[in-house]
Amino acid sequence: MRRELVIIGNSGAARECYWLAQDMIKVGADFTFKGFLAFEGYEGDLKELSGYFLGSDDEYTPDTHDVFSIGIGHAELRRRVYSKWKDRGVVFKNLIHPTAAIQESSSLGEANIVARDAAISCNVNVGCCNFINGGVIIGHDVNIGDVNIFAPRSVILSDVTIGANNLFGAQSVVFPGATVGNNNILAAGAFLYKGCRDKNVMAGNPAHKVGEVTDLN
Repeated sequence: MRRELVIIGNSGAARECYWLAQDMIKVGADFTFKGFLAFEGYEGDLKELSGYFLGSDDEYTPDTHDVFSIGIGHAELRRRVYSKWKDRGVVFKNLIHPTAAIQESSSLGEANIVARDAAISCNVNVGCCNFINGGVIIGHDVNIGDVNIFAPRSVILSDVTIGANNLFGAQSVVFPGATVGNNNILAAGAFLYKGCRDKNVMAGNPAHKVGEVTDLN
C-alpha cells in the first residue's frame, strides 16, 4: 500500500517541506503527496499550492495510508502538533532531502525535517520533531532531544548535548562539549562555548545571556 503524505502546517515552512518531499519523490520515495492541514484553523499562506489545502486538522479524519509531517518552523507549535496527533495514533515520517548526508552510525527519531545539504556526522542521536534546515552541520557524538529548530547554516560541533525546544539562529555555532538545556534561543551568528541552562536568550561572541524566554506559545 503506497503511503500519502499529509503536512500539518499551511504557511512558509509547510511549503518548504512540500518541495523537500517532491525532491524525495523524484528519487523514489515510498509516498505521494496528499495535502496540507491548518493547525487549529491557522489562516496560513500556501500561495500557488493552495489547491492542496485539506482544511483544519481538527476536521480531518486520517486514512489508514496517511503518513504525517509537521511543516511548522516554531518549536512550541511543533511540539503541540506532535503531541496532539501522536495521541491519535498516526504515523509520522522523517523528511530527509536527498542531498543531506547522514552517517550510518547516527539515529533519528520520527517527525524530523532534514533539509538540503545538511550534514550529520557519526554516532549522533537525534530525537523527534526537530527541524534541521539547509546547510546545518552536526558533529560527531552529539545528542539532540526533541523539537529543536536549527536555522540555516547553524553548526553544532562534537560532543554537544542539547535538550528540547531550542532555537539555534542562522550561522550560530555551538562549540565542542557544550551542554544546552531547554527552551533557549541562540541568536544568529552567536558563538556558544560552554552552553546554557533553560529559557535563556544568548547572543554575541562569546555568547552571553541578553534576555529570558518567557513566551513559549
